[in-house]
Amino acid sequence: MNAVSSNRQVALVTGAATGLGFAIAQRFATAGFDVVIVGRDRERTESAASQIAGDTRSVAMVCDVIDRQQVDRLIDDVQQQFGRLDVLVNNVGLSDRGLIQALDADRLNDLFNANVFSALNCSQAALPLLAQSGGQIVNIGSLAAKVAPRYLGGYAAAKHALAAITQQLRLESRTLGVNVILISPGPIRRDDAGHRYKDRVGDDLPESANRPAGGARVKGLDPIYVADRILKACRKRSTDVLLPGYLRPIIAIGHLLPTLGDRILLWFTRSKD
Repeated sequence: MNAVSSNRQVALVTGAATGLGFAIAQRFATAGFDVVIVGRDRERTESAASQIAGDTRSVAMVCDVIDRQQVDRLIDDVQQQFGRLDVLVNNVGLSDRGLIQALDADRLNDLFNANVFSALNCSQAALPLLAQSGGQIVNIGSLAAKVAPRYLGGYAAAKHALAAITQQLRLESRTLGVNVILISPGPIRRDDAGHRYKDRVGDDLPESANRPAGGARVKGLDPIYVADRILKACRKRSTDVLLPGYLRPIIAIGHLLPTLGDRILLWFTRSKD
C-alpha cells in the first residue's frame, strides 16, 4: 500500500487499546495527529481505533512489541501507510507486587520484557523513521523509575532500567534530531485499582500492598490529565516529566540524603491494615 500524502503528524502508541494508552492516542488525535493504535488483541485494538474522535486517521495495528520481528513489520507498515512517524509512545508495561527476597527469575524476566525490551524494540526499529521527521520517543516510566518503594517486586528494577535506557538513548539521538522523553507518573486511576494484584499479595505482604503504588500515599492520576501532560511535553521537547510534580523535591532529597530518603519511603508506604 502506498503512503497517504498528508501534512499531518503521526503518533504511534503501544498498549493503546485501553487505559492510559487509549487516552494518549485520543489526546494526540484531538491535537491533529494521525494515530496508530497498537495492541496484541485484534478485536480490542480495532474497537479502540474506531472510538478515536476527531477528523484525523486512526489505524489499528496488531503487534506483540516484545517480539522484535513483529515490531520491524509494524514500523514497515507505518512507513508504507503514512510515510512518516513523528511521535512514538512506548506505553506497554507490567506492574507487580512482592518482595525482592522472594523474587522469581522468570517473573523478573517477564517484567523486563514488558517494561524494557518492548520499549527498546520499538525505539530501535523506529529511530531511522523518526530521524527523518526530527521526531520524538516517549517512554512511559513510573514513580518507581525514580525510587524503589516496598512491595513492588521487580517492577521498580525494570522501570529504573527503562529510565537509564531513556537517558542514554536521548544523548545518543541528539545528532539525529530525535528527542527522547521519560514520563514518570504516579499510579493511574483505573476501575480495578485496589484488587488487581490479589493473586500476588500473599501472607508475606500487608493487604495495603494490593492498592495502587503498593499502598503508597499518592493519589491516582486521571489518565486524561496524564495524556495532556505528555502532549505538552512533546510540544516543549521536554526530557523528564514527573507526575505529580510536587514529589520532585521529595525524591531529590532522598537521592541526596539516602538514609532520610529511606525513611520517607517507609512513611509513604506505611500500612494502615
